[in-house]
Amino acid sequence: MMKMLACALLLAAAGQDEGVRELRDLPYQEGADADPAKHKLDLYLPRDARKFPVVMWIHGGAWKSGDRSMFAEIGRRFAESGIGFAAISYRLSPKVKHPAHVEDCARAFAWLHVHVADHGGDPDRLFVAGQSAGGHLAALLTLDPQYLRALKVPDGAIKGAIPLSAAYLIPALPANTKGLHSMYPDAFGSDPDVCRAASPIPHVKNLSCPLLVITESDDPLLVRPQMALFRAAVEKAGLKDVTFVDAEQRNHFSIVVGLARKDDPVRARMLDFIKPRSH
Repeated sequence: MMKMLACALLLAAAGQDEGVRELRDLPYQEGADADPAKHKLDLYLPRDARKFPVVMWIHGGAWKSGDRSMFAEIGRRFAESGIGFAAISYRLSPKVKHPAHVEDCARAFAWLHVHVADHGGDPDRLFVAGQSAGGHLAALLTLDPQYLRALKVPDGAIKGAIPLSAAYLIPALPANTKGLHSMYPDAFGSDPDVCRAASPIPHVKNLSCPLLVITESDDPLLVRPQMALFRAAVEKAGLKDVTFVDAEQRNHFSIVVGLARKDDPVRARMLDFIKPRSH
């Protein structure tokens, strides 16, 4: 799936847009422990704007594949609409396991909070979004405050989150699990307490910003049941500022590829979510 996604997104790329500033391979962590490939991010910025909102994008790939370089054209679409787009990479399994993925996302967000103003963005208008594994990481980063607090990022720094096609409850499966579901023990191990802590649902009571949850309608019973569990947890907690949106006639592949199209309704819904909270 990731190879098909990469091909589609790379084919969609049309080169730099005159109205967009692009900064590539900016390290968000440096030093002896920094991964030379993954601890970096790319910025796509409105060329002539200042104090614009910025969304940090976390890629999918079952926590074991994917890269920020796949999302250049999507970044350009956001920048053309006046919103900065920070596509990040993070370390992948099996090289690392949870919590390394979300810790890297926290490091990238902390870097943006400190440095995005140097590039024209507004550190007081930072959003997070991601798809599939990236949707899970966006939700977990937003709902479990420990990762940003460890980096001394002030509470409330995330102004809104947009998880797409996400997993909200990580199952504790045996290490010898085969097939598609092997991605869970590969990334999180098999300890029930670890898997529960890695799940956004147990942390839902911590929600302190608006949430836009987008799920594809054409789904072979993989992510929509997860969304239903999350919706039930949101309703049980009595949370009001959470919006659930169905991406009609989209599957796990086309929901993200479509974001690169100029007339994409899913991206339009994301923009509608960000812009009213950016004034």
